[in-house]
Amino acid sequence: MADVEGVSVSYGRRAALRSVTFSLGGKVTGLLGPNGAGKSTLMNVLTTRLAPKAGTVSVLGHDAATRAGRSQIRLGLGVLPQRVRLVRSMRVLDTVAYAAWTNGLSRSEAFEAAAWAVEAMGITDLAGRRAGRLSGGQRQRVGIAAAIAHRPALLVLDEPTVGLDPEFRLSLRGQLRMLAAESGMLISTHLADDASALCDRVLVLDAGELVFDGTPAALAEHAKANGEEFQAMGSPLERGYASLLAEHRRQAANRATQ
Repeated sequence: MADVEGVSVSYGRRAALRSVTFSLGGKVTGLLGPNGAGKSTLMNVLTTRLAPKAGTVSVLGHDAATRAGRSQIRLGLGVLPQRVRLVRSMRVLDTVAYAAWTNGLSRSEAFEAAAWAVEAMGITDLAGRRAGRLSGGQRQRVGIAAAIAHRPALLVLDEPTVGLDPEFRLSLRGQLRMLAAESGMLISTHLADDASALCDRVLVLDAGELVFDGTPAALAEHAKANGEEFQAMGSPLERGYASLLAEHRRQAANRATQ
């Protein structure tokens, strides 16, 4: 569904991504990393909002370096930004239908798609409510409904559970798992528990480098290989994640002193 080869991005002298290479298939892939690791930059590259300084990007068989390719990629993606921006005066159903219309559906098709999407996200009872009266968790659900209404081949979700209370987070995880039966999915998160619950595969970024690409179980194994330092911390995946980052930073420090 997506191929990223040798992608680098810089902001001035700061390297945000350093020769990142991976491919996405049709499963659920989690993108983990601490703040400033390059997750949002990579999401912007994949969704064609940002052109890389070096490397190539192909999404859904289209070349992101061409205008025609970027146009086709945008039609085939469903995107949830980190901050969901809604027009406060618009009703939920109209908001979702408008998103579907901007992705190529006719007016009648857009409203039919919107009705399906709000039902899929469990917010049919909110269809007539104005966006300005929604809670944070409800806004997230509306944002995802808008992303899925046109039935995209690939969903790109940036921190979909951020700021949600535990009950909302658990419910949303279940809905995302059901959506994964129809679409490939890339989920950016800093919560290891989200990756454990949702993902078949995990990518880990640190300081702009891709430092891990494998299953959640394989990531959890990292803690066992690094002594007792991480054995008392959190879940197995959290311990493996912390261990991996510590190991990568030790290696980076050693390289810097050589």
